Amino acid sequence: MTTPRFLSRADRGDSGVTLVELLVVMVLLSIVLTITMSAFQASSKVFNATNDDATGLAEARKVSERMGRDIRNARGIDTGATTSKLVVWIDANSDYRRQASESVTWELQPSGDGSHYDVIRKSGSTSQVIEARSLVSQIAFTYDVPAPNTNVVQAEVTYDAFVDVGSLPRTLYFVERLRNADDVS
Repeated sequence: MTTPRFLSRADRGDSGVTLVELLVVMVLLSIVLTITMSAFQASSKVFNATNDDATGLAEARKVSERMGRDIRNARGIDTGATTSKLVVWIDANSDYRRQASESVTWELQPSGDGSHYDVIRKSGSTSQVIEARSLVSQIAFTYDVPAPNTNVVQAEVTYDAFVDVGSLPRTLYFVERLRNADDVS
């Protein structure tokens, strides 16, 4: 027996999907995917910002710890030290005489982007180590008294943890006392 054409789908046993049902499912699926992608992009942005911030802080901490160690171990500050360049004398062989190889210089070198600098540590007149890359935008040193009688050095390092992003700069302050300072020049 054949089924008449005027019977409904349910009566005929037809369980297909209509075009309207398919369109509703596609719209709902696109809404869910849009929400999911937005959440993924937001979490990715937060992760990158946190990672950049942690990297910037680690670099600034490394510079401050190494620079602080040099200041604490120094016998004196050289007269070549300025507000933007620190020159310390570390008497490595303990003979109480200044030698060119015992001079350590901290200064900034342009990194190429026009606003950030590499932090350079020069030991003696030859070896040069980059302590931080493309991070620092300014460094300033102040001294309790002019060199060579300086006993306390204060450093102010301004850095931007988010390179290539217009974030607010952060400033790291620290004060170090020369533990080995003496009046020998």
